[in-house]
Amino acid sequence: MRLMVAAAFVACSAGCASVPKDDVEKVIPDGEAVARSVMLCRTQVSELQARLGTPSRDGLIGSARILTWVVAWDPLVRYLGVMADASGTVVDMTWDLPSEVTWSPQDHCAKRRGNEP
Repeated sequence: MRLMVAAAFVACSAGCASVPKDDVEKVIPDGEAVARSVMLCRTQVSELQARLGTPSRDGLIGSARILTWVVAWDPLVRYLGVMADASGTVVDMTWDLPSEVTWSPQDHCAKRRGNEP
């Protein structure tokens, strides 16, 4: 009985541990330069998608759109995260933030639009 349980565990572990190479995220050429070029209240999400490709994540916090890209590995993963308003303008960002630090996105452009919460 133990042998059957052990064999089932090994078979499942081997199948679960393998990931097709196509699922691995690709390195983004000049990704760091793109991340550093983001300007709040000016850069558009469409510009980032054109330069960085499809985001790793595209979700919501409340009604705010949050997108992230894996930009580089060296050897740690470097993420670019942006918060966009309804028009697709980047209103907050995080770049290469250590995982120990929590990003709490907020609209830094509300004052410029004259509709600060």
